[in-house]
Amino acid sequence: MQRSLHLAHQFTRRVAFGLPHDAAMPDDPLAWAKAQLKRVPPMDILERDGTRRTDLPDWVQLLWRMDDVMQAFEKHRRLEAESFDKAKRMSKEQYEAERKRDIGTPYWQMEHWKEVQARATTALYGQAPVFERFWHFWSNHFMVAPGNQNNDTLVGPFQRSLREKMTGDFQALLWHATTHPGMLVYLDNNTNTGPRSRAAREKWTTHSINENLGRELLELFTLSPESGYTQKDVEAVTLILTGWRDMRPDKHHKAGVPLGTFFDFNHHEPGSQVVMGKTYSAVFRPSAKLEDLIADLAVHPATARHLARKMCVYFLDDDPPAAAIRHVEQVFLQTKGHLPAVHDAVLEMCWAHLETTRKFLSPETWLLQTWNLMGVTPPRTAPLDDRGGLKTQNVLGDLGQPLPRCPQPNGWPIRSSDWISKEMLDRRVRFMSVVTRDWLQQAAQPRQTLNQLCEKHFSPDNPELALIQNVIAKGDVRSAHTLFHASPTLLWS
Repeated sequence: MQRSLHLAHQFTRRVAFGLPHDAAMPDDPLAWAKAQLKRVPPMDILERDGTRRTDLPDWVQLLWRMDDVMQAFEKHRRLEAESFDKAKRMSKEQYEAERKRDIGTPYWQMEHWKEVQARATTALYGQAPVFERFWHFWSNHFMVAPGNQNNDTLVGPFQRSLREKMTGDFQALLWHATTHPGMLVYLDNNTNTGPRSRAAREKWTTHSINENLGRELLELFTLSPESGYTQKDVEAVTLILTGWRDMRPDKHHKAGVPLGTFFDFNHHEPGSQVVMGKTYSAVFRPSAKLEDLIADLAVHPATARHLARKMCVYFLDDDPPAAAIRHVEQVFLQTKGHLPAVHDAVLEMCWAHLETTRKFLSPETWLLQTWNLMGVTPPRTAPLDDRGGLKTQNVLGDLGQPLPRCPQPNGWPIRSSDWISKEMLDRRVRFMSVVTRDWLQQAAQPRQTLNQLCEKHFSPDNPELALIQNVIAKGDVRSAHTLFHASPTLLWS
């Protein structure tokens, strides 16, 4: 299907972050998008040429190995405990200075700065921006955010670990996300203890049932409430999840037990549980109950419907065409949740319904789009000392999406209506005015660049184009650039 130039560029904004102003449109945009989902691209804090930044201290590294992640998690917890003990022997000034040095800078700031910076620079300078958009969807679907239990070091590694499962089937992704220590800690399942477990009977712990993960597994990750599950089903899933805990290198760590996820049968509720009419039990395999439950939930028709609708809402429209949802759902069911096929189906629907649907961009997607179209480098200053300078996560916070601090387990809003308000629009306009001012000081041919962008993204009869051209004619290139990026066409895809 042939598309006009501005519609083809709309497609690149919808499934990626647009194309730089000097980049050529692929001959086949749909094939271009699909090709980016065949393998997992590398991720790091990147320079414009796609290489890792070399001006950061050696210790500013993304943690990939589970041992390193859990070592960092335990160190943070230990330093927190020690700091409260030291507070009894220090002045307020000494305590605050040491706490900032040992905890505030490395854990509350740098952990999140490096993850957000890697997320932004990989989206802009990595190998597959379409893959990054789908990763943004899945890391939002399986939300883990900073919160309780000093989990700062677990958030980024959990989100990045999802990438390796995006070229397989949904069952593998669901199992990984549910049992990863990042999720177990975030939703407090590491304290979820069966009332008839040995740990409870012998009073090894004061912990008891915690329904957080059991509820979200049904409500958010798979079936959705429309499937008709009951509170009894939530309680049964919660019991199945008892004993799934995180193993850290603390005093309870047993030699030979890998760090990360740990199934502790002593905290698990014995016996069988019934979920939506099916009995789950384990005799020879202690972990079989959860494995069997995940296998069933992953291919359930209600899960296919829920995920198909959610992906179509995320990429197409708040009220996506029924045919689009049905197509993605059928592909999910036919392939038993093979994610590359499902992702291709979403792209096909984005392409097929491009002229009859539209999506208001979240602050993150819009920000990355503006930087990409203009060729602007994201702020580089790291919070390693008291130097000033913009930070990407602070910009996102000003725009209303302070990554990675999502306030709820259901993730950032995916409906256009949730991001539209006078205040949020005003923030985007004011931010764009500042960015354009700074960009004009270094851009070689700003007027030519803007003319190229207008030609690519606006149809000739678009009234927004006439307004911008009128401002350009008056010599106010800065205002014209601001109008372009804050125009309805560029706010929506």
